[in-house]
Amino acid sequence: MRRTLCLPVCLVLVTLLAGLAFGDAPDPARATLDGRVLGIIDGDTVDIRGSTRVRYLNIDTPEIGQPYADLATELNRQLVRFKDVRLELDVKERDAYNRLLAYVYVETDSGWVMANLELVRAGLARLLFIPPNGRYRAQFEEALLDAMIHRRGMWGAVGGVLTVAELEAGIGENVNQVVTVRFTVATLSITAAGTRVDPTETGLGFHLLLLPACEAIALNAGAEILATGLLDYSSLRSGPVLRIDDPTQIVFVQDVIPAASP
Repeated sequence: MRRTLCLPVCLVLVTLLAGLAFGDAPDPARATLDGRVLGIIDGDTVDIRGSTRVRYLNIDTPEIGQPYADLATELNRQLVRFKDVRLELDVKERDAYNRLLAYVYVETDSGWVMANLELVRAGLARLLFIPPNGRYRAQFEEALLDAMIHRRGMWGAVGGVLTVAELEAGIGENVNQVVTVRFTVATLSITAAGTRVDPTETGLGFHLLLLPACEAIALNAGAEILATGLLDYSSLRSGPVLRIDDPTQIVFVQDVIPAASP
């Protein structure tokens, strides 16, 4: 049975046991507290009925006055203001400012969502894991990567389009970063991991790897494309690679850049 925030809480043991008893996926049924949001402080902090201030776990939105702060606050307002929410706690319940630390679930027309994750997915929050808390790391990292790849929110202003030569010349800066690369397809080959797409020119062996979900993309030699993804260079033998697991990571240049008039 969940309790409202008007009652005293002493849930460290319950929270620890919940982390062992449940799987990794977020679930509002795991919440141990209920409350109604009466005030929005910023993108990651709200006030709950009963004078309880709640700080969202695992994320950090821009501070007031910084770029995207207003957008983060507005999305938070749309998600939870004047709504009943469910709160799931982690190992440490409060921070140095005595704010309750929680994963905040709210019911929408399409079902329950976690507000913390929605802010990350919208590109309006960075990740902030402070031990001993840090549940759902995989889901938060996945939401962040999705926002970065699709250039949502603050990630829409990050970087520009690179050529393969520019990407490889700055490999030290670009590795493990989300990049967009423009190139002409030279060859496609089937491998055990997926379809390999090589550009016409590369010095380090840069290529795309289309994972099975994306192998239906109609790529042919000579096609000029823009590919966005997280650059991996963990294998010198294989070369730098962008793994493509979502068809929207590839855009044909002809679809976004009009051809020059004759």
